[in-house]
Amino acid sequence: MSSNDSSSHHNASPLPLSERQALALKRLQHELDHPPFHALFAPQVVSADPDAGVVVLRLPFQPSFRRSADSDVIHGGVIAAVIDMAAHAAVAVQIGHMAPTIDLRIDYLRPAPGKDLIITAKTLRVGRSVERAEVEINTGPNTPLLAVGRGSFSTLSNQ
Repeated sequence: MSSNDSSSHHNASPLPLSERQALALKRLQHELDHPPFHALFAPQVVSADPDAGVVVLRLPFQPSFRRSADSDVIHGGVIAAVIDMAAHAAVAVQIGHMAPTIDLRIDYLRPAPGKDLIITAKTLRVGRSVERAEVEINTGPNTPLLAVGRGSFSTLSNQ
């Protein structure tokens, strides 16, 4: 999309940080908007760092996320879905294309209150065919972890 001279070539010098971050944010938004399933959650992009392989999302609370009509606790399925979504996004931002989930593990540490959630995903290891990422969920800075997850994702293209 950029009409810069050689900055769009893979063998050229790295893009300036701001341009790399702008491309990462665009990729992240694409990964969140592409699957229709994600529209049910309406996650919001907070930040993306392609060099560190880190993305941060905000999940605005919706009453439909509750585990029952008379509970203020978010259903575990919502937590699992956003862990998968965020981990995949961190990988995709770093490698530049979709990365299907191979394996996903979630540890629920405490009930998630009916509030907006902050989801931080970080890539751990990039391989030729598999990348691993970990995710932490809380309600904001200096708040207890509610859940953590770790997943493996295919880095092979054309999937």
